[in-house]
Amino acid sequence: MYDDCLALLKQYADSLLETQIKEKNPAFKGGFLCPSCKNIHGRSIDAIYGLSVAYKFFKDEKYLNGIFDLFSYSKNLLCTDGGLYNDLQTEWRFTTTFHEIALAETLLSMKGVLPQSLLDTIMTRIDIHARWLYKELNENSRANINYCTTNGLALLLAGKVLGKEEYIAQSKHLVDYALDHISTNGLFYGECQPHNSVTEKGCLGVDIGYNLEESLPALAKYAYISKDEKIFDKVLKLGLGHLPFILPDGAIDNSLGCRNYKWTYYGSRTCDGIIPLCLVLGNKDRRFIEATKRNVSLIAECSPDGLLYGGVNYKEHGEYPCLHHTFEHINAVAFAVDNFSKEYLDGEKVSLPSDLEFDSFIEEMNSYRLSNGRYILSVSDYDMNIPYSGHLSGGTITLLFDKKANKPIIVGSVGDYQLTESTNMQVPLDRESHLPGYPRIDTRVGNKYYSTGYYQHSTIKKDGLDFSFISKLSTRDKEELPENYSVSYSLKETGLLIKIKGEGTFIYKLPLISGELIVKKGKETETLNTFFLTPGFIMKEHHISSENGEIEIEVK
Repeated sequence: MYDDCLALLKQYADSLLETQIKEKNPAFKGGFLCPSCKNIHGRSIDAIYGLSVAYKFFKDEKYLNGIFDLFSYSKNLLCTDGGLYNDLQTEWRFTTTFHEIALAETLLSMKGVLPQSLLDTIMTRIDIHARWLYKELNENSRANINYCTTNGLALLLAGKVLGKEEYIAQSKHLVDYALDHISTNGLFYGECQPHNSVTEKGCLGVDIGYNLEESLPALAKYAYISKDEKIFDKVLKLGLGHLPFILPDGAIDNSLGCRNYKWTYYGSRTCDGIIPLCLVLGNKDRRFIEATKRNVSLIAECSPDGLLYGGVNYKEHGEYPCLHHTFEHINAVAFAVDNFSKEYLDGEKVSLPSDLEFDSFIEEMNSYRLSNGRYILSVSDYDMNIPYSGHLSGGTITLLFDKKANKPIIVGSVGDYQLTESTNMQVPLDRESHLPGYPRIDTRVGNKYYSTGYYQHSTIKKDGLDFSFISKLSTRDKEELPENYSVSYSLKETGLLIKIKGEGTFIYKLPLISGELIVKKGKETETLNTFFLTPGFIMKEHHISSENGEIEIEVK
């Protein structure tokens, strides 16, 4: 894995520099021009750490020149009070914490590597940002809990670099606050506002992707740097609680997450990745090293021509890569080779929890994940309503994974794609084929979209590997149509059996990434070739029409 991370580091650094604007105008010079979004993402400046580690390892002057230009470009985002704009099209500035981390990690790692004049300038900028972060970003700010974890790390680093104990004290306060949000099952919650929100079904604000790629890595780095054993033990508990969500192919099952509109199958669009978390915890449990190996392999598969695409099939479908994925994840692979030895990263394969059989009810998300040996099935009945999140509920199948083939058959994605964070998300080039990736009954009435995936008042009954429940069509805003549908799933060694009963004629839409569909009752009326940006698969959507109000199909 060490060699793989080193290769990805060089690949990403080289590819980012190919997108770097070279013209003399300081408004543009040094920024990375995104092939997909056709703009300069503000957070591209976070790549300063990744580029610095590339320079440290490969000694090529082009990286040093790129670092100078990128750091110079960052002045375009700097406000007079020390905050940074996330993008020049938004006023969101709490992402200053991510750049502060990148700057501090650069400074701490690059003494004697980067010119002292540049390090001095970076030190000054760390001071400017730290004053703003200390004052403006805490548990009472209008931000989800991932900002408490990351600002806890940012202020710890700033405090150590600048020798300011008040920053270190505040960082401990923010981390302690964050670690008060560990559920009984070891899941981190608070990806909502307020952070302690509880839904009608007793659910908490959990996003597995954000947790594994951003909040938990920040907490792990904090424990790693501070050498606080009590905090390390809590982070280890969180890591073990989230480890089952890492799939056999290294992906992250965030099909249940409350913020999965930015899900990319291997992680989340605007995060660094799972590598720092897993490598810090790997000394206690080698399964974390194994999870990293598989995730790195998947990321490499999604980087066919130098840049990291937002999913496995993006390039095949003709989508450009958004630079967000590359300029964030370069820092994770850089952290790996900059902090850990080849001997530590490489080792014999071990089993992950997802390789084994399991049967779990996730109380915090009122959802189920189970495996009968060959298949992994996730079923969502989660009712945490973050504005525009689009996550699925109502007994929807959000994941069917074939462990024997080591590939997904169904991946749920979001209900319908909206630019919830317009500058952090990309748009599809082929809108006609851009259809959701989850099994559903849906319809449009006027300009309103109704789907079983949005129904939040079902009550799922589970008996072994069998599920049964009543579903309805609902909008995101909980406006429901009156018709009831009786639905059951049965996970068998041969595949997944789905039965649906309803009044009159209805159509069940079943998008498959792989596998085989057998229609036992009903009639297949149409198939569509589709693609969905979250999480980035080409699919074949099968339309099955009911027969005497019934559908029975098997997927294997």
